[in-house]
Amino acid sequence: MKVVALISGGKDSCYNMMHCVANGHQIVALANLKPQSKSGKDELDSFLYQTVGHDAIEYYAECINLPLYRAEIMGSSLVQDADYQQTLGDETEDLYQLLKQVKEELPDIQAVSVGAILSNYQRVRVENICNRLGLTSLAYLWRRDQKELLGEMINAGINAIIIKVAAIGLKPTHLGKSIEQLYPYLCDLNEKYDVNICGEGGEYETFTLDCPLFVKRLVVEETETIVHSDDAFAAVAYLRLKRLIVKEKQANEITSNPIIMIPSWKDDIEDLMTSAEQSKLDNSMTNYAATVIEIDSLNEEGSSLKGRSDLFSLYSNPPYHYVSGTTAYDYPQEAQQFESIEEETQACMLNLQKRLHELDLSWSDVVNMNVFIKDMDEFGRMNAIYKKFFNINPPTRACVGSNLPFPIKIQIDLMAIKHVSKDESSKPRKTMHVQSMSYWAPANIGPYSQATIIRSHAFIAGQIGLIPSSLEFPLTETHETQTFLSLRNLENVTSVLGLNVKKRTTLCICFVIDENLFSFVQNAWNIFCKQHNENSENQMGPVLCLSVPSLPRRGKVEWQVLIHDETTNDDDENLLMEPKIWQDSLDSINSIIIKITTWYLSPILSSTITIKVEESVTLSQLLNGMINGLNKLFDQFSTLPDITNSIFWKNIGFIKIFYSEKTNINLGVYEKGIKLRIKENFPDTKAAITFVPVLAIMDNSVLGICVHGTF
Repeated sequence: MKVVALISGGKDSCYNMMHCVANGHQIVALANLKPQSKSGKDELDSFLYQTVGHDAIEYYAECINLPLYRAEIMGSSLVQDADYQQTLGDETEDLYQLLKQVKEELPDIQAVSVGAILSNYQRVRVENICNRLGLTSLAYLWRRDQKELLGEMINAGINAIIIKVAAIGLKPTHLGKSIEQLYPYLCDLNEKYDVNICGEGGEYETFTLDCPLFVKRLVVEETETIVHSDDAFAAVAYLRLKRLIVKEKQANEITSNPIIMIPSWKDDIEDLMTSAEQSKLDNSMTNYAATVIEIDSLNEEGSSLKGRSDLFSLYSNPPYHYVSGTTAYDYPQEAQQFESIEEETQACMLNLQKRLHELDLSWSDVVNMNVFIKDMDEFGRMNAIYKKFFNINPPTRACVGSNLPFPIKIQIDLMAIKHVSKDESSKPRKTMHVQSMSYWAPANIGPYSQATIIRSHAFIAGQIGLIPSSLEFPLTETHETQTFLSLRNLENVTSVLGLNVKKRTTLCICFVIDENLFSFVQNAWNIFCKQHNENSENQMGPVLCLSVPSLPRRGKVEWQVLIHDETTNDDDENLLMEPKIWQDSLDSINSIIIKITTWYLSPILSSTITIKVEESVTLSQLLNGMINGLNKLFDQFSTLPDITNSIFWKNIGFIKIFYSEKTNINLGVYEKGIKLRIKENFPDTKAAITFVPVLAIMDNSVLGICVHGTF
């Protein structure tokens, strides 16, 4: 891609340019914002821009032999929230206008280089501008270890000097010294006072005199020290660069392809891959004969698409709300013919919107969505319509292929949590929506967020095995590599949020495109969760493995997890029981074997029930087995104080029933009858019930049921 680089003079913007080049991109222009000339100021009270050293930025055009676009900062930091939307008079709009000018003059520009390391404030605003201009944000320094990163900059040949200090331990005498000279001292300050080694907290600013991309270097001839505050512990002072000269570099000092340290995702998964090799994971599946299910009296209760019942379509137990699997065909009074996936997606989303309005909710209350699409080749066209219903920070999402019953092409279910500000126990919703390409985790360039945290729930978007820096699969595209790379991406997303995915996952669904991978991914998850925790008790929530026709980008594995937010106080009075897992609860009933795996950590209950049929049964017998499994789920909690059967089922929010196509029956056709059977046995339940066809289910099961409740 052709890239315009945002530069401030600092080390970070220069080093990120080097990474852009190393990743095959071409820097074609530089862009910088400076204080207004009439202000006479060297430094502005800006949340977004470094302005110290702005007088010397003009030399960069000659040093790197590229055009430099500059504009003055006319706005101020009006919007200081974590999120940003277009606001007249905000300093962000000055950058928008500058990049808009660059794109008009250089229409081939495709991306923007930004040296953000930890600043969400900066990243969010650059991403906002990129979205509006159709550009990609390249932030290869994002979330890098700062000690390691600064050392890499020095070793890569970045010669940058300190031009501002504003932190404990840093003094005016440090101005003008190079990052190489101060590196040991900065590491020491980090250990003593938690000072950011790269200056990400505003502790110091730098100005780059030379880097391998420069064809010429800068030499400082004259400076002036300006002291803002002569505090004995944390003086604030900056260096005014009064005179610099440009010097030619030797031919052997100039390179168009500098050698730098590129973080390798391979290193991150090496231990996991080694453990997998040592354990000699069995990738084979037991021969699986199709289960014969005979149709019995339930047939007369079968429902056509036009007669789909609203029974169990909505669940509301404020602030928690669920909408069951919804399609474009759920309101029979409307036209039932759709010429394209765009039309059907629009109708499906509008039907969801109607159901949200019935619950007195809006799209902004939705925290997680699950999209099942019949033809993954229509994924992009579906997304184009889907994204129109969201503004900033859309909900997390998992999207997988499913052989939905004719004529349905798309089905969506969702969970919403209404934030009530008056409720002091309710923390505001926190969303991670990183759209910049980096080495950290795959950018969410689609209409979904990586994570949403609210009321002890941490929803993580489906993670596939993409290389973050390129958004491509590894060239080998083996299922082993994709499995562990997707787990690596999952851990990187969650660890930034302070979440422990290995200990606090309350529900994990692993989608694969081949049932022969069930054994492998189950063992891979065990290896992942035990990594670095060999001496601790391995507490893993329910895991359900499903084979589906396709995954986004034709991936092989996708992980979707729900985590109990670790920031919740475990001593909370609402914690009714220590985390506990019930596994391998087996019961043989009419040749039906039921296995239940449950995690309960107040206020979240998550469970998976898998049902295996050893010989031919009737549909009613299968459903009786399902009812028995749900009864056993309650039995596990019957000893808890104040948990009656009625209270238990009133707090179960959704029941998602995955059924294997190998049962030779489409359970979706019998949706109404199945719901009536559940209502008959559990009159207190109001759960939103969703039916999803899959190719196969772990343990040779015919049904895989996810149950989620909040108490």
